[in-house]
Amino acid sequence: MLQKDSLLEWRTIYNNVIFGLEIQNIKNKENEKYVNELLKKYNLYEFKDKYPSQLSGGMRQRVALIRTLAIRPKILLLDEAFSALDYQTRLMVTKDIYQILKNEKITTIMVTHDISEGRWQKRQSVGMLK
Repeated sequence: MLQKDSLLEWRTIYNNVIFGLEIQNIKNKENEKYVNELLKKYNLYEFKDKYPSQLSGGMRQRVALIRTLAIRPKILLLDEAFSALDYQTRLMVTKDIYQILKNEKITTIMVTHDISEGRWQKRQSVGMLK
């Protein structure tokens, strides 16, 4: 997952989320069901027919994460995933994204230059190990 959400502005949220499935030629009923479950679980299902320009920056980042999760990766690399967001949104989205990753039990490697972000993640990781 990159710094910018890289959502395709001409595709709906749902079509953005299934984009990776289409590229990898693994779009099937089972994966589409999983996508819908992720959208519902993380409160984006009601926005599935909207376009990226109709969402807040934080919502766009969650869509980008769900698009990444849709292909069921074993490891997730977050490269400055929150740097494109303003400070307030970053705080909110960081918490949301970490909770999603914890819920989905995805091994994550995060690259960040924000010391507080790294400290927060370290505390979360230590907490998950207990």
